[in-house]
Amino acid sequence: MRTGLVFGTFAPMHLGHMDVIDIAKEEMDKVIVICCGHEGDRGYPTFPLDKRYELAAKEFTDDEKVFVTKLVDTDPKIKEHWDQQQIWNYWVDRILLHLFQKELITARDELCFYTSEADYAELITSTPQHIRVHLCQRNRPVSGTMIRSDLEGNLDKIVSSFAGYIRELRK
Repeated sequence: MRTGLVFGTFAPMHLGHMDVIDIAKEEMDKVIVICCGHEGDRGYPTFPLDKRYELAAKEFTDDEKVFVTKLVDTDPKIKEHWDQQQIWNYWVDRILLHLFQKELITARDELCFYTSEADYAELITSTPQHIRVHLCQRNRPVSGTMIRSDLEGNLDKIVSSFAGYIRELRK
């Protein structure tokens, strides 16, 4: 099975993420969205990892082609000891093991990571796993950093489940 992998912190999930997911959906048989993070990451306190996972799963409830999973960073301090390539080698191994253990992929699947970040694409391509990477051009240039600086002013750039959550928080 041809399987697209889209990972991120999704703090919050925005239309730029959807551009990448939509490209993966056009090209692959299924797409796995991997919500990554740890306590205290850039999603906190507004978007703790469990909430991001819940909202992403809600966003794709009716989409038979998209599966959502959560992967907790077990040791965010590895950045103090390893270079970028070592970190990505480790991270890709963890993603693949997680997906295999959750029975979301098999050894026979044709895998491709989808990202709009050129530096991520280069690092993933250089991992020993030799997984294909599709560097996507987003139609809607938006970033989580930009959105987090003004959540209320950027609700139109956030996917519906996340926008609804923000509106509920503000009541």
